[in-house]
Amino acid sequence: MGPMNDPGRYERVSGRLAGRLYRRVARDVAALRLPGGARVLDVGTGPGTMPRRIAESAPGLQVDAIDVSPEMIAWAQQRATPGVTFAVADVAELPWPDATFDLVVSTLSQHHWADVDAGLREVRRVLRPGGQAWVYDVRWALPQEESVTASLGTGTSVVRERRLARTSWLNPVGRLVLRPE
Repeated sequence: MGPMNDPGRYERVSGRLAGRLYRRVARDVAALRLPGGARVLDVGTGPGTMPRRIAESAPGLQVDAIDVSPEMIAWAQQRATPGVTFAVADVAELPWPDATFDLVVSTLSQHHWADVDAGLREVRRVLRPGGQAWVYDVRWALPQEESVTASLGTGTSVVRERRLARTSWLNPVGRLVLRPE
Protein backbone atom coordinates (compact mmCIF):
# COMPACT_ATOMS: atom_id res chain seq x y z
CA MET A 1 0.00 0.00 0.00
CA GLY A 2 1.45 3.37 -1.05
CA PRO A 3 1.58 6.37 1.28
CA MET A 4 -1.36 8.06 -0.47
CA ASN A 5 -3.57 5.09 0.48
CA ASP A 6 -2.31 4.68 4.04
CA PRO A 7 -3.36 7.68 6.17
CA GLY A 8 -0.91 6.96 9.00
CA ARG A 9 2.05 6.62 6.68
CA TYR A 10 0.93 9.66 4.69
CA GLU A 11 0.75 11.72 7.89
CA ARG A 12 4.28 10.69 8.89
CA VAL A 13 5.76 11.33 5.45
CA SER A 14 3.97 14.64 4.87
CA GLY A 15 4.93 15.79 8.36
CA ARG A 16 8.59 15.24 7.54
CA LEU A 17 8.35 16.79 4.09
CA ALA A 18 6.04 19.72 4.82
CA GLY A 19 6.04 20.21 8.60
CA ARG A 20 7.76 23.59 8.32
CA LEU A 21 5.13 24.78 5.83
CA TYR A 22 2.27 23.53 8.05
CA ARG A 23 3.71 25.47 10.99
CA ARG A 24 4.03 28.61 8.88
CA VAL A 25 0.43 28.38 7.63
CA ALA A 26 -0.86 27.92 11.20
CA ARG A 27 1.17 30.96 12.34
CA ASP A 28 -0.16 33.01 9.41
CA VAL A 29 -3.75 32.06 10.31
CA ALA A 30 -3.15 33.04 13.95
CA ALA A 31 -1.63 36.36 12.80
CA LEU A 32 -4.92 37.24 11.05
CA ARG A 33 -6.53 37.48 14.50
CA LEU A 34 -9.90 36.33 13.21
CA PRO A 35 -12.68 36.80 15.78
CA GLY A 36 -13.88 33.85 17.85
CA GLY A 37 -16.34 31.75 15.90
CA ALA A 38 -14.86 32.74 12.53
CA ARG A 39 -15.06 29.92 10.00
CA VAL A 40 -12.04 28.40 8.29
CA LEU A 41 -12.13 25.69 5.62
CA ASP A 42 -9.17 23.40 4.91
CA VAL A 43 -9.43 21.86 1.44
CA GLY A 44 -7.58 18.60 0.75
CA THR A 45 -6.90 17.96 4.42
CA GLY A 46 -5.56 14.43 4.02
CA PRO A 47 -5.05 13.05 7.53
CA GLY A 48 -6.14 16.34 9.15
CA THR A 49 -2.79 17.73 10.25
CA MET A 50 -3.41 21.28 9.00
CA PRO A 51 -6.79 21.92 10.68
CA ARG A 52 -5.47 20.55 13.98
CA ARG A 53 -2.51 22.94 13.80
CA ILE A 54 -4.82 25.85 12.94
CA ALA A 55 -7.10 25.03 15.89
CA GLU A 56 -4.10 24.85 18.24
CA SER A 57 -2.57 28.13 17.03
CA ALA A 58 -5.85 30.09 16.80
CA PRO A 59 -8.29 28.79 19.43
CA GLY A 60 -11.91 29.80 19.06
CA LEU A 61 -12.12 29.36 15.30
CA GLN A 62 -14.52 26.86 13.75
CA VAL A 63 -12.42 24.80 11.34
CA ASP A 64 -14.03 22.56 8.73
CA ALA A 65 -11.83 20.24 6.70
CA ILE A 66 -12.54 18.17 3.61
CA ASP A 67 -10.88 15.50 1.55
CA VAL A 68 -12.12 13.27 -1.25
CA SER A 69 -10.71 10.19 0.50
CA PRO A 70 -13.04 8.50 3.01
CA GLU A 71 -10.01 6.73 4.51
CA MET A 72 -8.21 10.01 5.17
CA ILE A 73 -11.32 11.55 6.73
CA ALA A 74 -11.88 8.49 8.94
CA TRP A 75 -8.26 8.76 10.13
CA ALA A 76 -8.62 12.51 10.72
CA GLN A 77 -11.88 12.11 12.66
CA GLN A 78 -10.16 9.72 15.07
CA ARG A 79 -7.69 12.51 15.89
CA ALA A 80 -10.12 15.43 15.84
CA THR A 81 -9.56 18.28 18.26
CA PRO A 82 -12.21 20.70 19.61
CA GLY A 83 -13.42 23.16 17.00
CA VAL A 84 -12.51 20.94 14.03
CA THR A 85 -14.95 18.91 11.92
CA PHE A 86 -14.19 16.68 8.95
CA ALA A 87 -16.22 15.68 5.89
CA VAL A 88 -15.73 13.77 2.68
CA ALA A 89 -16.21 16.30 -0.13
CA ASP A 90 -14.72 17.46 -3.42
CA VAL A 91 -13.48 21.04 -3.79
CA ALA A 92 -15.37 21.26 -7.09
CA GLU A 93 -18.69 20.70 -5.26
CA LEU A 94 -18.45 22.20 -1.78
CA PRO A 95 -21.49 21.38 0.40
CA TRP A 96 -21.80 24.84 2.03
CA PRO A 97 -23.89 27.84 1.05
CA ASP A 98 -22.37 30.97 -0.47
CA ALA A 99 -20.33 33.23 1.83
CA THR A 100 -19.81 30.69 4.64
CA PHE A 101 -16.08 31.03 5.38
CA ASP A 102 -13.78 33.83 6.49
CA LEU A 103 -10.71 31.93 5.29
CA VAL A 104 -10.15 28.97 2.99
CA VAL A 105 -6.77 27.22 3.10
CA SER A 106 -5.42 24.49 0.85
CA THR A 107 -1.95 23.17 1.52
CA LEU A 108 -0.21 21.03 -1.10
CA SER A 109 -3.42 19.54 -2.49
CA GLN A 110 -4.33 21.77 -5.44
CA HIS A 111 -2.14 19.76 -7.84
CA HIS A 112 -4.42 16.76 -7.09
CA TRP A 113 -7.68 18.59 -7.91
CA ALA A 114 -9.42 17.07 -10.94
CA ASP A 115 -10.68 20.50 -12.10
CA VAL A 116 -8.64 23.39 -10.72
CA ASP A 117 -10.87 26.08 -12.26
CA ALA A 118 -14.04 24.55 -10.79
CA GLY A 119 -12.30 24.18 -7.42
CA LEU A 120 -11.19 27.81 -7.36
CA ARG A 121 -14.67 28.98 -8.35
CA GLU A 122 -16.15 26.98 -5.46
CA VAL A 123 -13.55 28.31 -3.03
CA ARG A 124 -14.45 31.85 -4.13
CA ARG A 125 -18.18 31.11 -3.81
CA VAL A 126 -17.94 30.02 -0.15
CA LEU A 127 -15.79 33.01 0.90
CA ARG A 128 -17.51 35.76 2.86
CA PRO A 129 -17.03 39.38 1.76
CA GLY A 130 -13.67 40.44 3.17
CA GLY A 131 -12.51 36.81 3.36
CA GLN A 132 -9.41 35.29 1.82
CA ALA A 133 -8.34 32.03 0.25
CA TRP A 134 -4.75 30.82 0.50
CA VAL A 135 -3.81 28.01 -1.88
CA TYR A 136 -0.30 26.76 -1.15
CA ASP A 137 1.32 24.34 -3.55
CA VAL A 138 4.55 23.53 -5.29
CA ARG A 139 5.29 26.53 -7.45
CA TRP A 140 5.11 24.72 -10.79
CA ALA A 141 1.54 23.55 -10.01
CA LEU A 142 0.02 26.94 -9.16
CA PRO A 143 -1.99 28.48 -11.99
CA GLN A 144 -1.03 31.89 -13.33
CA GLU A 145 -2.91 34.96 -12.06
CA GLU A 146 -4.31 35.70 -15.51
CA SER A 147 -5.88 32.25 -15.91
CA VAL A 148 -7.40 32.39 -12.41
CA THR A 149 -8.79 35.87 -13.03
CA ALA A 150 -10.27 34.68 -16.34
CA SER A 151 -11.86 31.68 -14.62
CA LEU A 152 -13.28 33.65 -11.68
CA GLY A 153 -14.32 36.74 -13.62
CA THR A 154 -14.38 40.20 -12.11
CA GLY A 155 -14.78 40.89 -8.42
CA THR A 156 -11.86 38.89 -7.03
CA SER A 157 -8.30 40.05 -6.42
CA VAL A 158 -5.79 37.33 -7.35
CA VAL A 159 -2.12 37.37 -6.33
CA ARG A 160 0.36 34.58 -7.05
CA GLU A 161 3.29 34.63 -4.62
CA ARG A 162 6.01 32.68 -6.38
CA ARG A 163 8.49 31.63 -3.74
CA LEU A 164 6.89 31.65 -0.35
CA ALA A 165 8.65 28.80 1.39
CA ARG A 166 10.62 25.63 0.88
CA THR A 167 9.60 22.24 2.03
CA SER A 168 12.28 19.61 2.46
CA TRP A 169 11.52 18.70 -1.16
CA LEU A 170 13.48 20.28 -3.96
CA ASN A 171 10.44 22.28 -5.08
CA PRO A 172 9.75 25.71 -3.62
CA VAL A 173 6.19 26.39 -2.50
CA GLY A 174 4.14 29.33 -3.69
CA ARG A 175 0.79 30.71 -2.65
CA LEU A 176 -2.23 31.86 -4.58
CA VAL A 177 -4.26 34.46 -2.65
CA LEU A 178 -7.88 35.18 -3.56
CA ARG A 179 -9.81 38.09 -2.05
CA PRO A 180 -13.38 39.00 -2.98
CA GLU A 181 -13.60 42.69 -3.87
